[in-house]
Amino acid sequence: MFSNDENSTDDDEESLRTAVLARGIKGYHEAEVSFHGEADLHQSLIDCEKNPGHSGFVPASDFAAEHLPDPYRYDPDVVNFIRAQAELTVRVTSKFTSSQRPVGYAFHKFSGKKLLRVGTGFIQYVYMNEGRSTDPCPCPECKTSPNPKMDWAKAKIRTATHVVFDKEEARNTVVELFFDKNDEKDKVHYMYGETVRFGAIQGDWCDMRVVTHDLDLVERIKETWGRWRWLESKVNQKYRDSDIHRLAVVVSHPHGCNKQVSIGRWKERAVIDRCPGWENCVYTYDAPTCPGSSGAPVWLLGRMRLGGFYGRHPHSGRPLGDVKLNLSGVGWDRVK
Repeated sequence: MFSNDENSTDDDEESLRTAVLARGIKGYHEAEVSFHGEADLHQSLIDCEKNPGHSGFVPASDFAAEHLPDPYRYDPDVVNFIRAQAELTVRVTSKFTSSQRPVGYAFHKFSGKKLLRVGTGFIQYVYMNEGRSTDPCPCPECKTSPNPKMDWAKAKIRTATHVVFDKEEARNTVVELFFDKNDEKDKVHYMYGETVRFGAIQGDWCDMRVVTHDLDLVERIKETWGRWRWLESKVNQKYRDSDIHRLAVVVSHPHGCNKQVSIGRWKERAVIDRCPGWENCVYTYDAPTCPGSSGAPVWLLGRMRLGGFYGRHPHSGRPLGDVKLNLSGVGWDRVK
């Protein structure tokens, strides 16, 4: 479970109250906010009102078959898929708020200012820069180095638009991989935001590009991604009658702390629009989430009938007036 030894002060409590207001209660978005760095994130965890004690969360490093309900706990493909999904789930930390956020939108009041905003994301794919440009790696290290790396890669991260709004924010964003235990930050790897390629306020999904010249990391991601894609295709084919199988799994970084898995069921599905063979839709589900879970991959067993990077539903927040259900951003479902 989570752990923290920080002592709360009056100043800490005031900054946490300010952070709650900064998140924008009206919108029920679930990006976490901190004005005093990591210590505030841990205190937000302790003071959480949505899920006190966080009993519905399992540390990703501890996730096992027994955490799933019947009959899924007896299927190693489901267990191994969730583990692969967890490996590809990342913490997204942005330290700046764009001046382009529209009036009334989340965090608009902080436009043009530094603000630590933490969410979650998912690596949809990774590819080498070879043949795409002759520029050196644009990461912070290479920008200041007399010998920048010429071999580097990009990854596509799906998150929520209210977490990373545009290119200005992306360039002030760091993505952290393998933050599974609070006391093992030395195992965390980093990728750095470059731009936002696609995204939508209505639907709350964003595709950000991040960069790295850590080629060992790239190979590790490729191996995990291949395993994840194969398992998802296999599992969703096996459980394609999704009106019966309503398993919902969210992997996220609640309060910006170590990665957690939460299990529940999806409840409702609303179609936003359609095109041949596909439906653009959102889901509600009871798998627990917290501030910091925004942008997390929401896996709905049997709903995704084509393996790969299409149709990812990022976690967005919770519906107005309902504290028990959570709401995804828009994603694509393949029609039967």
